[in-house]
Amino acid sequence: MPNRPGYFDEYYANNKEKVNSERRRKYAGDPEYRARVLKASRDYRKRQRDDEDRVRLPRYQTPTTREAGDGGKVQLFSVGAFAAYLGRSVQAINHWEKSEILPPTPYRDERGFRYYTQDMMETVSRAVGTKRRLFPVEENMRADILRNWRELGVPVKAQSMAAALASTITKKAS
Repeated sequence: MPNRPGYFDEYYANNKEKVNSERRRKYAGDPEYRARVLKASRDYRKRQRDDEDRVRLPRYQTPTTREAGDGGKVQLFSVGAFAAYLGRSVQAINHWEKSEILPPTPYRDERGFRYYTQDMMETVSRAVGTKRRLFPVEENMRADILRNWRELGVPVKAQSMAAALASTITKKAS
């Protein structure tokens, strides 16, 4: 039976000096132990560096390859993956779209779920930067996002609901 969380906390608090002095003595006197500790440290730092540029997403937020209306293929991320990429909540993304900070994405499936390309997410990430709050909204930020999305070839424009439904994407035929 596994120990409950925090099982050793009290022991460690009472014996902290003894545990640390034993660890230091073993590190200084045992070359094999020292090599294992240094290797574990190098491996940890390498994993941290390798993971910096990669967005970790839950399984249900992994990108999907979809077929666009024109027959081309595009890799799309859900709104949850977009929020995770920005380090924000889905509610924040919803609010940004409702307040027109973000143009509405043209990529939707038959259920109306929103999808974003990697380039679209990177554009918004650059525009938002490290700002914690986006209100009041800087008009140039909104214009930059819209301009950059158009430069990427994203068909953003004011669309009627019928036009938006006509440009929906469908799952790739298997």
